[in-house]
Amino acid sequence: MVGISLITFTVISLSPGDPAEITLRATLGTESPPKEAVAILHKEMGLDDPWYVSYLKWISRVVHGDLGYSYQTKRSTLEEIRYALPTTFYLASLSMLFSAIIAIPLGIAAALRQNGPVDHLCRLTSIVCLSSPEYFIAIVFMLIGGIHLGIFPVAGTGGIEYFILPSLTLSVGLIAITARIMRTSMIETLEQDYIRTARAKGLNRRKIIQRHALKNALLPVIIYMGTQFGWIFGGAVTIESIFALPGLGRLLVNSVSSMDIMVMQGCMLTFAVIVVLINLFVDLVQFYLDPSVRAQGE
Repeated sequence: MVGISLITFTVISLSPGDPAEITLRATLGTESPPKEAVAILHKEMGLDDPWYVSYLKWISRVVHGDLGYSYQTKRSTLEEIRYALPTTFYLASLSMLFSAIIAIPLGIAAALRQNGPVDHLCRLTSIVCLSSPEYFIAIVFMLIGGIHLGIFPVAGTGGIEYFILPSLTLSVGLIAITARIMRTSMIETLEQDYIRTARAKGLNRRKIIQRHALKNALLPVIIYMGTQFGWIFGGAVTIESIFALPGLGRLLVNSVSSMDIMVMQGCMLTFAVIVVLINLFVDLVQFYLDPSVRAQGE
């Protein structure tokens, strides 16, 4: 988190353009704001100090819960993030749900019918999904689901119907990799000795899969999807801009375009906190579910 905040602060400091002048242009609606006003705002934003001095001042405020305020909206950064975060969290959660519903059954079916039609379909789907950029997938979903069929809205926010197309778009890449991991994990699990023993005892195929194979095969998938949940927040930057969702990603894009420094740093720090906490949670889940990891810890 400290490393990300330091890198972000350094990159912002090296970026071209004067944040004070850009802010006054947007506030006053003029291309040539008064130099006196620019100088006053320059000092207020701490741009006259060396970047490392500004960083130390900012980090000292952050540890006390003060992320500064937006120079565009005049609202506190914490308030801006608190307003945008639920939209991004809802979008990411729905994307994970779609990924699990589609990818896990597809991977299991492909593993149980190796080199069959379902297996070939799983591989083809993975290749197509991984090869397609998110903006292209978003346009396709907009044309099909929003314009031709007219089922879902293509922009804005509201009920769950506004999140269907964005979450499907965001889940496409995750579906591709999750299905392949599920397929590989299930194949490896079915080749284990305890599965052969269960077969030798006369258990039918369905019971072997449901009671013995599925639980162990799902562990790598759960770990992977858990770690990817944090990175989905980063992918939301593009999706929220395309579908005009007022989430954390769109807030970051708007702050970058207007050089709203405090909001930029607050958004990046929030992303870092989310990734760290989710990875910690996944490690704890793995510790309790995987006996081998638990044995290493002991």
